[in-house]
Amino acid sequence: MFLSRRPGNGAGVGGREPDEGFSMRKVMYIRDPVHGSIKLSPLQEDLLKTVEVQRLSFIHQLGTTFQCYPGAHGMRLAHAVGVSHLAGVIADHLAETGIPPSTPEDGGRAADLVQAAGMLHDIGHTPWSHTLEPLYFELHGTDHMGLVAEIVTGRTKMNIPGSGRIPDILRDRHIDPSSVAELVRSRFRGAPFIQQIIFGEVDADMLDYLQRDFHFTGVAFGHIEVDRIISTMTVRDGSLVFQLKGLDAVRDFLLARFHMYSGVYLHKKTRIVDQMLLAAARRSILELGETPDFHFMTDDQLLSRLAEQSEDPWVREMAWRVKFRQGLFSQVFSVGALADSRRNAGFLAELLSHGRSPREGADVMAGRIASESGVDRRYIIVDLPVEAVKMSEERFGRLDIRFVDPSDRVLTLEEVDPAFSRYLGEMKPNRNMITVSCAPEYRERVASACGKIFREAVIPLFSEEDQESSPSR
Repeated sequence: MFLSRRPGNGAGVGGREPDEGFSMRKVMYIRDPVHGSIKLSPLQEDLLKTVEVQRLSFIHQLGTTFQCYPGAHGMRLAHAVGVSHLAGVIADHLAETGIPPSTPEDGGRAADLVQAAGMLHDIGHTPWSHTLEPLYFELHGTDHMGLVAEIVTGRTKMNIPGSGRIPDILRDRHIDPSSVAELVRSRFRGAPFIQQIIFGEVDADMLDYLQRDFHFTGVAFGHIEVDRIISTMTVRDGSLVFQLKGLDAVRDFLLARFHMYSGVYLHKKTRIVDQMLLAAARRSILELGETPDFHFMTDDQLLSRLAEQSEDPWVREMAWRVKFRQGLFSQVFSVGALADSRRNAGFLAELLSHGRSPREGADVMAGRIASESGVDRRYIIVDLPVEAVKMSEERFGRLDIRFVDPSDRVLTLEEVDPAFSRYLGEMKPNRNMITVSCAPEYRERVASACGKIFREAVIPLFSEEDQESSPSR
């Protein structure tokens, strides 16, 4: 990301009058690999300079995905800038089409409000993005969006020198911090379309991260016509809808999102490394209490702490494996998620019936495999990719996308294109319902144990003619 300054061309350029004693406040431009040259407003620039936002320069946008896509080293700071930029573009477009540009709820411009929410929406991310978010949830009963709301409103302050300026910056720009917090938590009580710009069915967040993740991973699963999507946005009854001519662009967006989850976000090696890091961090943070404020750390700070300072040799070993890609676990068994959904649900329920939650059920299953194979439980991982989708992207299941036809009738996606809507509803981003991985030195023993345990679980659920086929290995 390249930052530059250019002098303004007149009073008020970038949304601010000349400061007293100065002829002009220079305008900041950012050279972004996805959106090109972005001109920052004074609000965006002030937020960008805060330590809470700058911390995102050291949080990987894609977590540990670089273990299988070496170019996936984009950081969350660039994503925050991109979301803020697109949110402002959408708000300005809607204003140009006649939607009121002001929001009575906070007394300011809608563009300022959504730009602020876009810039700040990820400042509460734990190190390694979504990978360690389950730990924060287990400790505090909320996700990173809850932490963002606490920071934005000033109820929580990061233990980093210089933090705590965000609420004052917002108020100085006539933006209510609580409105920003509500937007980030999808609890905005104002016009629905403002909430949808930040977190909706097709929003600035997803429009940015999909393009950005395409760029850094090098995949070509789909092309997203962002300009076309935005240009067909409009508002009916206070909600964001699309002109019917934008249908193809919206469909391409939805397909691209699915393929990114299937091929990148839930890639089996990424999921394995995620679970290795999560296991080591859970032991260090939850069980040993070694880093209670881990959620304010950066990626390398936490990984180095685990690798070098943990009192548990196993934690240090696991962190070493992850940090230097040595002895990464490998998948030895899986049960696909592409078969009949009712049968899948019954099978999964049977497997996990001994736990109060999916995670506890997976732990019980890992214990059974460890007992059968004679392998240390800590070197076996039972993963449920379907649970990862629920944690990282709860919007995936939403299909409440609406279109307005030339007669000004508002129609759902199902009404406009029933076949595509059905197809999308049946698609599963997680190819596997359950996977088992282990340290490479134990592959044969764990695979053999899985074959026996899972075959026993399958038999009661399938008819005699189905018993000839077993879960894939």
